[in-house]
Amino acid sequence: MAKMDGRISTVRGLGDEPGMTLVELCVAMAILSIVMLVMTTTLSSIQRAVVEEDVRMRLNDQARLAVQSIDRLVRSGNILYDPVDESGNDPYSPSATGYMFRIYTQAEQSAAQSARCAVWLVNDQQELLYRTWPILEPENASTWQVVAESVVNRDLNEPPFTLDAAGRTISVDFYINPDLGDRPQATQVVSASLTGRNTSFGYPVQLCSDLPDPLI
Repeated sequence: MAKMDGRISTVRGLGDEPGMTLVELCVAMAILSIVMLVMTTTLSSIQRAVVEEDVRMRLNDQARLAVQSIDRLVRSGNILYDPVDESGNDPYSPSATGYMFRIYTQAEQSAAQSARCAVWLVNDQQELLYRTWPILEPENASTWQVVAESVVNRDLNEPPFTLDAAGRTISVDFYINPDLGDRPQATQVVSASLTGRNTSFGYPVQLCSDLPDPLI
């Protein structure tokens, strides 16, 4: 009987130990769910910020490389055509000026073509385009190359090309934003002032006066 009493006493002791009620279990699960939601949201925000920063840096690098390419050709340029005079040539807005920049340059492209005409154009798809052609032969122009993306100058009504009164220095301002509609405050500006060294030699302007037809 004593053993039986002992067993009964042991069973009673185990039954008296405290445990979690259904309400406590539900509260604990709710707290855990909130913590998991906060952690997931935080990690998602961090990942999105990292991706956005990577895209921003890549696009800014594109714009800087484009400016370096323009600088190389401008430094060896003999004729810098005023972007203001491109009124009527802009295929996206006939009256617009400053979105196209044309140049006659002697910067080497190849051994067979050291002098050529070149033009840059910001289109209505937020792209900076580039093409060249032999002097006086616009019908033999190369195809357009996309050299930079997310160039939002047209969206902001900010012409990227401005030539000084002397016709020697071109100011370049590329506005870059991959998400202008939702994050206009994230717009970055890549700027440069580029001067041609050979613009005083009096080369005839007709060398690159004719544009390829059609331009686009």
